[in-house]
Amino acid sequence: MELRVTVQLDGVDVPCGTLYTNVRRGQQSASFAYDRSYILRKNAFEISPDLPLGEATIHSAGKPLFFAFEDCMPDRWGRNLMMRAERRAAREDKRAARSLWEGDYLVGVSDVARQGALRVWFEGVALAPDEVGVPRETDLPKLLAQADLSARDMDADVRDLLMAGSSLGGARPKASVIGEHGQLCIAKLPKADEGAMEDVCAWEHVTLALAMRCGIETPNARLVRLPKGQSERALLVLDRFDRAGARRIPYLSGMSAVQGVDGGSYSYLELVDFLEWNGANPTKDIRQLWLRLLFSCAIGNTDDHMRNHGFLRSDEGWNLAPAFDVNPTEGDGEKYLSCAADFDERLAVPQTALDVCEEFRMRRSDAILVARNMARELAAWRRLAVADGISRGSISRMKSCFDAAIERLGTCC
Repeated sequence: MELRVTVQLDGVDVPCGTLYTNVRRGQQSASFAYDRSYILRKNAFEISPDLPLGEATIHSAGKPLFFAFEDCMPDRWGRNLMMRAERRAAREDKRAARSLWEGDYLVGVSDVARQGALRVWFEGVALAPDEVGVPRETDLPKLLAQADLSARDMDADVRDLLMAGSSLGGARPKASVIGEHGQLCIAKLPKADEGAMEDVCAWEHVTLALAMRCGIETPNARLVRLPKGQSERALLVLDRFDRAGARRIPYLSGMSAVQGVDGGSYSYLELVDFLEWNGANPTKDIRQLWLRLLFSCAIGNTDDHMRNHGFLRSDEGWNLAPAFDVNPTEGDGEKYLSCAADFDERLAVPQTALDVCEEFRMRRSDAILVARNMARELAAWRRLAVADGISRGSISRMKSCFDAAIERLGTCC
């Protein structure tokens, strides 16, 4: 398949290159060539580390696709929707269901909601065209009902969910929606079997509010609780940080930055190294990264894998994207980070972050003060949870997590 690729710079779609995807005897590969006109632009940049700027055609060397395109493709939730839609279409057409390859997932993503600033075109059409458009925030009850149905019925019609959720990564149900002010948002939906004790979306909202109080940059977020009769469950709506109005902002995941693979073993210091070489403001962002490490160690955020870190492009280079997918883990026992603080230590306690602070351009005396301040800010957790309507039972279950975090932060040395 031959695809044209553009990248949006300052709100304008600029021809970037040509992507070829191939499947031969079940083996997938790809090649990419930048347009010469793109290479000659003053603001041209390599769209991912495995695609250095140059006129030569680049081959994927045994990988199905390049990192830049993996970042604007769906993960488990979106891929599941696409596979189910294909099976349903095959039944309706009375044919065998096609195998979906990486190229199919790439072109099947809604163009309106595709992550970052890359756009994929085939014969002059931006793929995939939106026939119904992105739903509005007022459609959240309908989308949640469809997500619940899809969990119960493998043959359910998922076409509306496909248009809303195929562009998004992660394993949990989610959808793209248009927010109350016309901005593109991500709506995170509770799983069908989640009850008031889990209330995952509400706890993520509380955690983002705490992170912001601690000086961590977060996307605008709001909690939506459905009224009685609609299960009273909570949904989390987040403004997309790769958009500024209608303008698309180039995005690179942490996984792409370190050229990693899912399931691999990685370190925060690899992100530091990327910022040292490619960052627009390395000192600021490296210290911000350490703050996020400290926060994750404190609350037991164990889902800090490389796809849950990201970067946004400016004219000067890459900037650390706002924090996302940050969640506490109940209990005060041992918890382990997905990414090591250095190259070995994964124990999620504040002391782990203190021990490596100088690698993040932080003086230890300053780091201790930051930890003590974080302890004071985390003391607001219960008030925020009550304000978000979290049940007493769920608050009681999460109490030891936050109490242990505050105690450990306060005794850092």
